[in-house]
Amino acid sequence: MKTTYLRQAILSGVASLSFAVAAHAQTMTQDSFLNSLLTRKTMTGDWNGGRTRLKEAGLTFKGFYDGNFADAVSGGKRTGNGYAQQLGIGVDADMGKLFGLEGGTLSVGFNQRQGRSVSSDFIGNRLAVQEVYGAGETLRVTELSYTQNFAHGLVQTKAGFYPMGNDFAGIEDGCDFMNVGFCAHAQNLPASSGWSDYPTGKWGGRIKLSPTPSLYIETGIYDVNPGYYQKNNGLKVSTSGSTGALIPLEAGYKVNLGGLPGLYKVGAYYDTSDAASVTNASDMQSGRYGFYAIANQMLVSFGGPKRGLIAIGMVSYSDPSTALFQGSVLGGLIAQGPFAARPQDFIDVGYVRAILNKRVVDAKEAANATLTNLSTGEGVLEIGYGFQATPWLQIHPNVQYVMDPGTFSYSHIPNAWAFGLQVKATL
Repeated sequence: MKTTYLRQAILSGVASLSFAVAAHAQTMTQDSFLNSLLTRKTMTGDWNGGRTRLKEAGLTFKGFYDGNFADAVSGGKRTGNGYAQQLGIGVDADMGKLFGLEGGTLSVGFNQRQGRSVSSDFIGNRLAVQEVYGAGETLRVTELSYTQNFAHGLVQTKAGFYPMGNDFAGIEDGCDFMNVGFCAHAQNLPASSGWSDYPTGKWGGRIKLSPTPSLYIETGIYDVNPGYYQKNNGLKVSTSGSTGALIPLEAGYKVNLGGLPGLYKVGAYYDTSDAASVTNASDMQSGRYGFYAIANQMLVSFGGPKRGLIAIGMVSYSDPSTALFQGSVLGGLIAQGPFAARPQDFIDVGYVRAILNKRVVDAKEAANATLTNLSTGEGVLEIGYGFQATPWLQIHPNVQYVMDPGTFSYSHIPNAWAFGLQVKATL
């Protein structure tokens, strides 16, 4: 019942905002409104100056919409299509402007997901061709956190309820792709431990040290709670059901190679929760671990600080004694601003592989003589073009080729082709 009331309140707020925008539009000529719509930074605009005044007072409102259409046109379990979407809204409160506490920010956020998974229903693979599908398709509290900067950013602390993936293991530019394997974390991390990525929050905190503008080191501790992932627990913020704690550690280094920027990260985690052995469910292991390395490097500049050919890469590994989904490997190229007349457009091409624990494959084949030549990895190749239609609207058609989609169901499913269309809007 509470979920229904909160959903209705959010929808009512969005509707009220839409009416306000419409009312403002009525005071403008048709041409001036169209010009404003095409040039404004956000879809809903400045709310007749209200948004700017609120930001100057210390309240920054933020929102986005992300819709993913996918059509499985060949291979897989069967052909078919579906649409999935998410709506995120939130506010950042500048504690310096509001209460004189310089360097502090209070953040609140909600997310609503819904739709149909083409990967689950038609292709049969693990790496979802629609990155917005998952986390229960429900209304969620995504963030109730407080961030404080000290010594001009030398030290930053953060605590509260939020997705730990917001601060750890992010793949820079990974969400220029529509497949979840790229956007924006290695999928074995949440699948094989108590890790959580957006939109699933959890209680925890972290401290980040930035001794130089190029180097940072951060660590934290987060609640491990399977209850947060359940569909009907989108508004759950209690710690009931906790099984342990997850402790991540990450270091990152920014480089500038002859004017070509790059960012390199290495990280590891330890989850104190007990977990079953992958080959014997009654054999409980004490704790589980994993690590990752991520690279983002501009290779060629097209002119301007953000236009160029960017390479991304990632490798991740999870505890082989407990992880069914043991690792991920990806590599990709993104041509950001490939044409001088289209500096915000991009072309993306990439490959990602999800690795199934070979111990599981060997055990399955040994136990069942009909299971032979099982795959130990699922691969996805994606190619797309991102068209920045307006400053707030991006349209991203793409093609994905899924290899060995039956890997994680221990079956032989034909390779599949899927056409995708992603629409992103900054609200």
